[in-house]
Amino acid sequence: MATINPSEGVDSKSIGSAPPSYDRAVASSASAQSFSLSSLFSFLLIKPKRTVVLSRIRDIVLTPNITPSSISIVNACAADLTTKAFSKLLQTPNIEGHSALYWAIVNNQRQVLLAFAPYISECSPACSSELRLACMITSDHASFMQLKLADIDAKGEALRRALGCPPDEMEVHETVKVGNDHQFVASFCIKMFQKRLRITHKLRYEFVVGGRIWRFGFEMDTVKWTWCMGYSLSEPSLPVCSKGSYRIENSKVPSCPFEGRSPKFAETLVPKEIDGHTKYDNVANGACTFRRWFLGDWVMNENPAYVDCDGSLRITLGIICKNQ
Repeated sequence: MATINPSEGVDSKSIGSAPPSYDRAVASSASAQSFSLSSLFSFLLIKPKRTVVLSRIRDIVLTPNITPSSISIVNACAADLTTKAFSKLLQTPNIEGHSALYWAIVNNQRQVLLAFAPYISECSPACSSELRLACMITSDHASFMQLKLADIDAKGEALRRALGCPPDEMEVHETVKVGNDHQFVASFCIKMFQKRLRITHKLRYEFVVGGRIWRFGFEMDTVKWTWCMGYSLSEPSLPVCSKGSYRIENSKVPSCPFEGRSPKFAETLVPKEIDGHTKYDNVANGACTFRRWFLGDWVMNENPAYVDCDGSLRITLGIICKNQ
């Protein structure tokens, strides 16, 4: 009878391809089942937690009177969910068709919004649009800026940081009556004005006042090839007939600012769609999308009178909205 040498005549591949033992198969199956059950139990536990948290948040944002305990409840709700889940809950339109953030703004619950803010690293596009509307409804410029809802040039903002340039300063003063019309004033301190404008060829800002979102900025007019400055309405603002003026401080001679005025009310301003088309039709007195002034070439001059020694430009924009 032939004798088989254990070290010979056996294909190592056949050993490697042998089926797993019964014990290993059972253990693997049990592990997979355990993981599946664990995930299921976690989901079942999170779902009722989410429902309870949503109910508490709903009560807070829809209640007119805020108490110190409201902020404690917000923090407790945040602790019951993951940061990602809580952020998503606050941005989802699950309270009367709107998000909790929307109601906090519309109901003027500033302290609640401040409590929500640390859990919102970035708003979704849909939530941003809704919050822009909420800030416009309430003329809440502070929340508009805090939540970074302004539609600005991302490349320009990245350049500002790369230059080590501090953030620009902006102050918006509420509307006052001028006869039957309403006026507001927005003041800007634009840092490294010339350097940034020479690189990007445009600077753009947005602010909220008088129930509308306004856009203000500088750019190079590619038809006349001269620097210009102007203002317009942003989505989703309603049209308005306006008259604007501005004042650029003269750092060398404080009593001699550079001023410009619109001698009469402009045609009705209409906000622009993203694709550049006019949204509103048949607006009385015609329609335009912006109002601007030509500045000439002093913007490119070295050490101009209207730029501070640190490179800052200080400008005040005044707009009167006609009560038609």
